[in-house]
Parts: sequence; structure tokens; C-alpha cells
Amino acid sequence: MADEEEKKDADDVATEEEVPKKGSKKLLIIGLLVGLLLGGGGGVGALMMLGGGEAHEEVEEVHEEEVVEEPKPDMRFVKINRVSIPLIYKNRVLGNMRIDFSLEVEGEENEVTVVGHLPEIRDALLRHYSNTPLGKKGNPRSVDYPRLKKNLKDISNKILHHPLILRVMIVQAQTF
Repeated sequence: MADEEEKKDADDVATEEEVPKKGSKKLLIIGLLVGLLLGGGGGVGALMMLGGGEAHEEVEEVHEEEVVEEPKPDMRFVKINRVSIPLIYKNRVLGNMRIDFSLEVEGEENEVTVVGHLPEIRDALLRHYSNTPLGKKGNPRSVDYPRLKKNLKDISNKILHHPLILRVMIVQAQTF
């Protein structure tokens, strides 16, 4: 009997220790979560109330003048496709270039003007480069693109009698 009582006492002690441990762990975890939620929410609320109120007052005190936005220019592009230009060096043709250009103009009216003069611009460009080398000074087979763009802009604006071409872009260039 003494053995049975000792076993009961040992079982009771084991179950008492297990039950409070499991229950206390659950309560501890729940308590921590509730504390984090309340503390975090309260901290965020306090920061919003204190920080937001001061910034709001400063914004109200500063009176900004109304800025009138300038209308953005209406930039348009006129394409010149498949212009064949000879690569010339010392009065010899080394090859040909096929180049696609885009001419940047401002406004629809200027775009229509440039489109109307495209045949004249192509003609003047071909006449210019039929006797002027297109290549770089040290390497005649290598095209000097910045000079080509500048020359096309100058030729185009001279034909148009106004500086309507703002920028020239080379879209595609092919040597053959």
C-alpha cells in the first residue's frame, strides 16, 4: 500500500507540475503578444499624435505662393528614312551608308513645315556628302556622327530659313 500511495503521490506531483507549466507557458505567450500589440499600437499612436501635430502646425504657418506652371513644349519628331550617303575619301568611294534620322521640332505647325521640305533637305544632304568626306580624319571608314548630326541640322535650318530643327538623332546606321 505504501508503494501505491507513493506512486499516486508521484503521479499527482507530475501532473501538477505538467499542468501549470503548460498553462503558464500559454498565458505567458498570450500576455507577451497582448503587451506587444498594446505597447506597439500605443507607441505608434503617440508618435503620430505628437509628431504629426507639430508638422501640421508648421505646414499651416507657411504660406506658399502659387506657382504657375509653364506649358511644356509640344516636341515632335520628323523621320527621314533610308538616306544613302557615300563614304568618300580622296575622291574615291569606299562604301555607302544607309542612315535613318529623326529631326526634333517644336509644335505641329513646325512639323508640317519640315515634312513639306523633306525632299529639299534630302537633296541638300546628298549633294553635300557627295563631295565631302563623312569619315573621321584619322579613319575614313569610321563615321563622324557628331559632325554628321551638326551638318544635317545646319543644312535643314538653312533650307527652312528658320531654326526649326532643334536636334538631330540618328536612329539607325548601316554600312554596306
